[in-house]
Amino acid sequence: MTRDSPSRRSVLKAGAAVAGGCVASLIPPPVHALAQQDASRNGIFDVKAFGAVGQRSLDATGRFQAAIDACTAAGGGTVRVPPGEYSVATIELKDDVTLHVEAGATIFLSQDDPQFAPGRRAMVYARNASNIGVTGRGTLDGLARYEFAAMRGVDPEIAEEIAIARAAGVDMRRYYRVGVQAYMLILDDCRNVLLQDISIVHSPLWSVRLNDCDRVHVHGVAIRSDLETGVNADGIDIVSSRNVTISDSIIETADDAIVLKAIGREGRPARPTENVTVTNCVLTSSSTALMIGTETEADIRHVLFDNCAIRNSNKGFGINVQDGATVSDVIIGNLTVETSRRHWNWWGSAELCKFVLKRRTPGSRLGVIRDIEIHDVVAHVRGTSTITGHVERPLENIRLANVDLEMLPENAVDKRATHALRLEHVRGARIRDLAVRWSEDAPEPKWQSALVARHVADFDVEGFTGRQGRRDADQPALLLDACERGTVRNARATDGCRRLIHVQGPDTRDITVRDSDVPAGVTAVTFDPPEVRGAVRVSD
Repeated sequence: MTRDSPSRRSVLKAGAAVAGGCVASLIPPPVHALAQQDASRNGIFDVKAFGAVGQRSLDATGRFQAAIDACTAAGGGTVRVPPGEYSVATIELKDDVTLHVEAGATIFLSQDDPQFAPGRRAMVYARNASNIGVTGRGTLDGLARYEFAAMRGVDPEIAEEIAIARAAGVDMRRYYRVGVQAYMLILDDCRNVLLQDISIVHSPLWSVRLNDCDRVHVHGVAIRSDLETGVNADGIDIVSSRNVTISDSIIETADDAIVLKAIGREGRPARPTENVTVTNCVLTSSSTALMIGTETEADIRHVLFDNCAIRNSNKGFGINVQDGATVSDVIIGNLTVETSRRHWNWWGSAELCKFVLKRRTPGSRLGVIRDIEIHDVVAHVRGTSTITGHVERPLENIRLANVDLEMLPENAVDKRATHALRLEHVRGARIRDLAVRWSEDAPEPKWQSALVARHVADFDVEGFTGRQGRRDADQPALLLDACERGTVRNARATDGCRRLIHVQGPDTRDITVRDSDVPAGVTAVTFDPPEVRGAVRVSD
């Protein structure tokens, strides 16, 4: 026996209420009621059967919500959005409901001063819901708007970059958000979530925000915000969630494309973000394509960023810990990366990576970054990549293997790049087969060393290949500054190199250099001050 939908029960009641029943039995129910009755039989609830007409000028929020409510009340199914244009404020997904937006259908964020409930500032919202999804080849459009205005205050994360831009005469105006401010999706405490094939464009805030969710599968989505104007329009933010997979998606956003955070909500402490994989994606960002942090109130661990193409981004990947948590067990590999400098207000300098460990405020706890592996990367970048710990707590167990790094000229007047890769305050670094190349076209005046290790302990570098940034410069290809307990093996100087390795700093201890490959006229190892020579063992 089929379960009657609310609309079917209301039609039957109305018929029974007519005296005699004979005349009433000849009066057909409304067309939309019949459509709802039919929908309840096959698990498909068409929003047009609930009064949505597919005309953008009309508010369809109530019609969509009625379809969702009927669907969950019937035990679950699919709410179908057929081709057309619809405007909504907030619609709430509920248990066992998939919102299926068909090709040719676009849902626009209402611009008629929508009133969002606290914590529900989103086009699509769900809370404590299970077995939900947003699918289909249609589009969610946030209609984001911006204004170009004078800088309001100084972002402390990029204070140095702002100073460089101002000194270079760069226009210090930037874009700010205006108009309706909302996320496209907020999912709070949801389980077994599917986002598939949908396009999400022009979000005023983060496109997708997952808060404290479990078992989330994102597959084949396309997310886009304007690369110049789209401030705060991240792609996917994974916040205190676990067991999340993102695959086969194309994300092109001004702010971070995919970012992991851990943030407390509603008076409860943050939960860890863990068991996250991102694979087979094409990513572009005016900030960072693959990011962890800065909000790190709980641990972030067991993360795999793999098999992705990063194009036209301001930074390839980053880890930024400021709130005392531990980020660990992260593997980043099988990437092609191409970077390009953006407007000064974006975080990033067209580098491959940036790792930061610091306190957000003087009273914040100092966190931990450890057990990070980067492997099999081909990168064409324009900025200095940095892996930097804290003077009180070095990064631990950082591994790089098979990384090919080409430095290109900066496509900006406010020059920032110096070294190709810099490690500082790291304990336990292992580098295998790192090759650094420098563009011969328009070398930058600030270019210096290919690899710099400063205050690095317990390290092993094997198979490094490279030279200094400018052929006419005297910088070494590899600089060791105040390092201890380390080995450099099988380093090779490439054409144009003058000095392969330079060791400096009175705190230098217990360094071994073996089997260097240098052509005639190239100095293998130099020292400063001369006493440092006693702390270094050199063998051919």
